[in-house]
Amino acid sequence: MKGVEAFQQPSIAPPEETWFHFVWLLTQKTRFPIPDWLFISWLVIIGLVFWAWWTKRTLKPNDGSVNQTVAEWFVEAIENFAVSVIGPKGHIYAPLIGTLFIYILLLNLIGLIPGFMSPSSHPYVTIGLAVAAIASVHFIALRELGLKGYLMHYVDKPLLSSILTAWMVPVTICIHIVSEAAKVVSLSMRLFGNIFGEDVVLYQFALLGLATYGFFRKLIGLPTPFQMLFPFQLPVVLLHILIGIVQAYVFSLLTGVYIGMFLQHEEAE
Repeated sequence: MKGVEAFQQPSIAPPEETWFHFVWLLTQKTRFPIPDWLFISWLVIIGLVFWAWWTKRTLKPNDGSVNQTVAEWFVEAIENFAVSVIGPKGHIYAPLIGTLFIYILLLNLIGLIPGFMSPSSHPYVTIGLAVAAIASVHFIALRELGLKGYLMHYVDKPLLSSILTAWMVPVTICIHIVSEAAKVVSLSMRLFGNIFGEDVVLYQFALLGLATYGFFRKLIGLPTPFQMLFPFQLPVVLLHILIGIVQAYVFSLLTGVYIGMFLQHEEAE
């Protein structure tokens, strides 16, 4: 029994211990422990806030610096994207769409840095992002439509035009509520599943490279520098970057689509 208990099947997922694991060790016995994924997500927020503050302070007319050029290009691209998805009022909500995109993109890709992990590979992070996105959508709907218009969004007008079909109003309301909950599940699980899956594949290919190096080291005595000859994870890194960009795009796109659905209801009025 001792031998069976001592044997532990290795995990297929990468370990969650990062360079900042000391924060978890210091706070694990407190009321609010801070795991690695939460601390790294805060670092990303601090980095984005600092970049935005520094960029704003250094803005100059007709300045050809790389930082200002990239910032101007990003703002223009996000505004055009928001208008194409949401409609004429899209430029108003471009900051929300752009913030979601760049924040999720960094959460997806920061795990490629040695000693870090992708916070978006943790379900708590993706669920929180999805809840925040959907809550923002409903806040915008309330502001744009008003309380009456917002509530009428959940009721199809043709059902109210006849007594014979009015009994279906509670049914449509329940369907709309379930669909809103499904949006949260869809946004969070799609992001979590893709990033977590890529992290697992990347980790396994890196282990394969180490195992291959260990085999040849025992076979022909390869020195340590030759370990770099087996970077099996390199193609997966490129795929991870692509998927990280796509998932950030999809998340921000769907958020814009959900806002546009409410605003289209206002135009139909």
